[in-house]
Amino acid sequence: MKRILTGAITVMAMFLAMGAWAADERVTFTKDILPIIQENCQTCHRPAGMNLSGMIAPMSLMTYQEVRPWAKAIARSVEAKIMPPWHASEAQHGSFRNERTLTDEEIATILSWVEQRAPRGNPKDAPEPVQFPDTGWNFGTPDLIVKFDEPFFVPDDIQDLYHDETVQLTKEQLPEDRWIKGIEFKPGSEVVHHIIGHAYAPGRDANDRSEGMLGGNAPGADQVEFEDGFGIKLRAGSKIAFDMHYHKESGPGTGMFDRSQIGIQFHAKDMPVTHPVKIYPLAHGAFEIPPYHGNWRVGAAQIMEEDMILLGMLPHTHLRGSYAKYTAFYPDGSSEILLEVPEYDFNWQTGYDFAEPKHLPAGTRLEMDLHFDNSAENAEEIGFNPARAISFGGPTTDEMDLAWLTIAPAAEVHPGD
Repeated sequence: MKRILTGAITVMAMFLAMGAWAADERVTFTKDILPIIQENCQTCHRPAGMNLSGMIAPMSLMTYQEVRPWAKAIARSVEAKIMPPWHASEAQHGSFRNERTLTDEEIATILSWVEQRAPRGNPKDAPEPVQFPDTGWNFGTPDLIVKFDEPFFVPDDIQDLYHDETVQLTKEQLPEDRWIKGIEFKPGSEVVHHIIGHAYAPGRDANDRSEGMLGGNAPGADQVEFEDGFGIKLRAGSKIAFDMHYHKESGPGTGMFDRSQIGIQFHAKDMPVTHPVKIYPLAHGAFEIPPYHGNWRVGAAQIMEEDMILLGMLPHTHLRGSYAKYTAFYPDGSSEILLEVPEYDFNWQTGYDFAEPKHLPAGTRLEMDLHFDNSAENAEEIGFNPARAISFGGPTTDEMDLAWLTIAPAAEVHPGD
C-alpha cells in the first residue's frame, strides 16, 4: 500500500510540475502578441482614415477585442507570409529601413497563441498603446497642405481615368523657397488608384518631367521622409500638379467626388541641405509583350556620370508584372543585386528605402529588369485577354515599366556652387 501511495504521489508531482511548466510557456495576447502587432501591423490596421497611404485596412487590430475574432486568419496569413506584406527577396533581409517582416520566432509565437485558443492574459502585462498622430497624417502635422481647388467628380461610366489637377501656390502658402523633408499623399476617395506629384517652378515648362518630381502614392506605399542634409527644393510661386489615376468598376451609382491632398513638411530654415534629391524612373517604354507569353523581360539602364547616393527604389508595373530586379554594375567589375522582388504584387506598390544609403561611384551602371506574365493562366486570374499584345499605357489593361529611383549627388552642394 505504501508503495502504491508513493507511486501516486510521484505521478501527481510530475503532473504538477508539467502544469507549472505549461503555465510558464503559456502565450498570451497582452504579454506576447500585442508587442508583435504594435510593431508590425498597426501602421495599417487601425481606425479608418489613419492607415498607410490613406488605405483603409479591412479591420482594426488595436485591442484584444478587435484581434480575437481574427486570430485564426492572422495565424494563416503570417504562416504563409502574406502578412505583413513585404516582397523583397530574403537575400536583402535587413537592407531596408521600412522592412515589414516577422521572424520565425514571432510567427511561431502567434501560431502557439492561436493553438492555445488565443488567451488574453493579464492586462498589466500589456505595453503602452501606440500613439499615432491625430492630425490625419502619418508623419504628424504638415507645414503645407495642397489640395484640389475644387472637388473632381469621377463619372459613373469610368473604369480607368487619368486626370491632371494643377494648383498654384500662393505667397501666403509659400512666401520663400524651402527644402522639403517629408511628403505624404492622401487620396480623397476610394476610387484613387495612385497619385504622382510634381512641382513646377515659375518659368519652367510643365511638360518637362526631369525636375520637380515629388514622388507619389499607390496602394501600400509609405510616405517620403528625408534625413538631414537631403531634400527637394520647393520654390516660391511653384505650381503643384496632381497626376491622378482613378480606377473603379463602372456602372450607375459608382461615380464619386475626389479632392486628394499632398502634405509637405519642411526642413528647418537653418538646416543646410547639401544633397538635393531627385525622384525619377528608369524605363524602356517602347516594349511590346507578345500574346500568351508567360515571362517577357523588359530592361533599361543608366550609367552614373558622377558619384551618387541611392536612397530608395520603387518598381511599378500593372497586373501582368511578376518580377522586378535592380542591379548595380560597379566600375571595378563587381556587381550587386540591390533589390529583387521574386513575386511582384500590383496591389502592394512597395517602396524600398535603404537603411544605409547606397553609394554608386561614377561609372556605375544601374540596370532594371521587369518581367511580365501575359499567359492564359494569368489572364484568367486577372480577367484580361492574353491574345492581345501589350504595350506601355496608362490603363491597368496595358502595362508600365517604371523602376523609380530616389537619388542624390554624393558630393555636397552648397549655396552659390
